[in-house]
Amino acid sequence: MTQSIKKTVIEENNLLDKFRNLTPEQQQSIVNSVEFMDSTQNKLQDHQEVSAYDLAKEWAGSVESKIGDLSTNKKYLQRFGR
Repeated sequence: MTQSIKKTVIEENNLLDKFRNLTPEQQQSIVNSVEFMDSTQNKLQDHQEVSAYDLAKEWAGSVESKIGDLSTNKKYLQRFGR
Protein backbone atom coordinates (compact mmCIF):
# COMPACT_ATOMS: atom_id res chain seq x y z
CA MET A 1 0.00 0.00 0.00
CA THR A 2 2.79 2.43 0.88
CA GLN A 3 4.53 1.66 -2.39
CA SER A 4 1.34 2.46 -4.30
CA ILE A 5 1.01 5.81 -2.53
CA LYS A 6 4.66 6.68 -3.27
CA LYS A 7 4.15 5.81 -6.95
CA THR A 8 1.06 8.01 -7.10
CA VAL A 9 2.91 10.94 -5.52
CA ILE A 10 5.77 10.53 -8.00
CA GLU A 11 3.32 10.50 -10.92
CA GLU A 12 1.58 13.60 -9.57
CA ASN A 13 4.91 15.39 -9.22
CA ASN A 14 5.85 14.45 -12.80
CA LEU A 15 2.54 15.85 -14.02
CA LEU A 16 3.04 19.06 -12.06
CA ASP A 17 6.54 19.49 -13.50
CA LYS A 18 5.20 19.06 -17.03
CA PHE A 19 2.32 21.44 -16.29
CA ARG A 20 4.72 24.11 -15.00
CA ASN A 21 6.74 23.91 -18.24
CA LEU A 22 3.70 24.77 -20.39
CA THR A 23 2.84 28.25 -21.60
CA PRO A 24 0.21 30.14 -19.58
CA GLU A 25 -2.28 29.59 -22.43
CA GLN A 26 -1.67 25.82 -22.39
CA GLN A 27 -2.00 25.76 -18.60
CA GLN A 28 -5.31 27.63 -18.81
CA SER A 29 -6.57 25.17 -21.42
CA ILE A 30 -5.81 22.29 -19.08
CA VAL A 31 -7.47 24.07 -16.15
CA ASN A 32 -10.57 24.68 -18.30
CA SER A 33 -10.69 21.02 -19.32
CA VAL A 34 -10.35 19.79 -15.75
CA GLU A 35 -13.04 22.20 -14.53
CA PHE A 36 -15.32 21.06 -17.36
CA MET A 37 -14.77 17.38 -16.52
CA ASP A 38 -15.36 18.10 -12.84
CA SER A 39 -18.63 19.94 -13.52
CA THR A 40 -19.79 17.14 -15.81
CA GLN A 41 -18.92 14.57 -13.17
CA ASN A 42 -20.84 16.53 -10.55
CA LYS A 43 -23.92 16.60 -12.79
CA LEU A 44 -23.67 12.86 -13.34
CA GLN A 45 -23.27 12.23 -9.61
CA ASP A 46 -26.38 14.32 -8.92
CA HIS A 47 -28.26 12.06 -11.37
CA GLN A 48 -29.17 15.03 -13.50
CA GLU A 49 -29.71 14.47 -17.17
CA VAL A 50 -26.90 15.90 -19.28
CA SER A 51 -27.55 16.57 -22.94
CA ALA A 52 -25.01 16.35 -25.72
CA TYR A 53 -25.33 20.12 -26.08
CA ASP A 54 -24.50 20.64 -22.39
CA LEU A 55 -21.36 18.55 -22.82
CA ALA A 56 -20.23 20.30 -26.02
CA LYS A 57 -21.52 23.88 -25.66
CA GLU A 58 -18.06 25.10 -24.66
CA TRP A 59 -16.89 24.31 -28.19
CA ALA A 60 -20.01 25.41 -30.09
CA GLY A 61 -19.00 27.72 -32.92
CA SER A 62 -15.29 27.20 -32.39
CA VAL A 63 -14.67 25.72 -35.83
CA GLU A 64 -14.90 27.75 -38.99
CA SER A 65 -15.60 25.54 -41.98
CA LYS A 66 -15.98 28.33 -44.55
CA ILE A 67 -19.14 26.52 -45.72
CA GLY A 68 -22.18 28.74 -45.90
CA ASP A 69 -25.57 27.88 -44.48
CA LEU A 70 -26.88 25.01 -46.60
CA SER A 71 -30.48 26.07 -45.95
CA THR A 72 -29.92 29.13 -48.16
CA ASN A 73 -28.60 27.04 -51.07
CA LYS A 74 -31.55 26.53 -53.43
CA LYS A 75 -29.76 23.79 -55.35
CA TYR A 76 -29.22 21.83 -52.13
CA LEU A 77 -32.85 22.27 -51.08
CA GLN A 78 -34.28 21.02 -54.43
CA ARG A 79 -33.77 17.36 -53.49
CA PHE A 80 -33.98 17.78 -49.71
CA GLY A 81 -36.25 15.19 -48.09
CA ARG A 82 -36.51 12.87 -51.10
